[in-house]
Amino acid sequence: MKITLNLILFFFINFLFSQDNKLELSIDIDSDEKIETINFRNFRGNLEYNFNEKTNLNFENELTEEYFFDVKTQDSLYKKRIWLDQGSFDVKISFKSKSLQINVIGSEIFDKIAEYNKGFESLNSTDATDEEISKFLFEQLNKNIDNPFSYMIGLNIMFKNQNNREVLSQLMSIINSQPESLKSHYTSGLLIKTLKSKLNSGNIKLSDFTFLDQNNNEQKIYIEDNEYILLDFWHTACPPCLKDHIEIKTLSERFKKNKIKIISLSSDQGNRIETWKKYVNSKNLPWTNFIEKETNGLTDNLAIRIFPTYILLDKENNVVVYTNSLSEIKTKLE
Repeated sequence: MKITLNLILFFFINFLFSQDNKLELSIDIDSDEKIETINFRNFRGNLEYNFNEKTNLNFENELTEEYFFDVKTQDSLYKKRIWLDQGSFDVKISFKSKSLQINVIGSEIFDKIAEYNKGFESLNSTDATDEEISKFLFEQLNKNIDNPFSYMIGLNIMFKNQNNREVLSQLMSIINSQPESLKSHYTSGLLIKTLKSKLNSGNIKLSDFTFLDQNNNEQKIYIEDNEYILLDFWHTACPPCLKDHIEIKTLSERFKKNKIKIISLSSDQGNRIETWKKYVNSKNLPWTNFIEKETNGLTDNLAIRIFPTYILLDKENNVVVYTNSLSEIKTKLE
């Protein structure tokens, strides 16, 4: 049975920002079942509203940023995320047949991201080549160059071209051309730091760093003749890292055959150090495991912020592969 929602609630929050930063949302809800609550919040966590009926929200927000809608029914919780710029927009929430859809009328960034998502999904469904996808991503990057969603597109470009220094340099050049005011947005840090790390890691002098074993003894990593080192950067609160360890374990003999020595470097600190020790002991991982020291660690030195990260080094400490994908390492094995 269709629910008719008539009440209008008004929320007013005053921030010390100019009127140019005003964001007004007129939210209309169309649902075929009872909605208990709708939670609306921003990415930074300093703004949050709860309601269950048609409403107007009026507030000041100095950023173009990502927002979340959580729709709770008696049985389930449904989630959607959207980006919004400043202005007055009509938000249409449709919840039909257990499917949540959100449309925003009047928001430039919402329309741009909708175009991006549609094109990206279309390419993925047609098995497009990496070259075709990269071309599309760069086109979309230029269309969004004046808004912070450009950093989300940049991350996709980086993941698609992790070991293509020419493409990564091109991406860094575009990002560097953006104004400093945009580069200070909270979304920029992960892309810029990781890009710099990849582009500046042509040679990693392992002998400059020390690591800790399970007995808190300091250790160094040395590469022997005709040997490669695979550095696995991870931590125990990273589910993809733990999943990859299962696969790496099955490939351990192939790594030995190819004279590749695996060394896992955990960035766990504080009360997670004991969790790391228990994990390493319980999983019986057949390779070397160290944990980073609290200061002057290799993980921080390389500005690694995405986990897992894999770096394959040759005997001269040159980076052969720098990737977040185990499949790229497997390709090297083959």
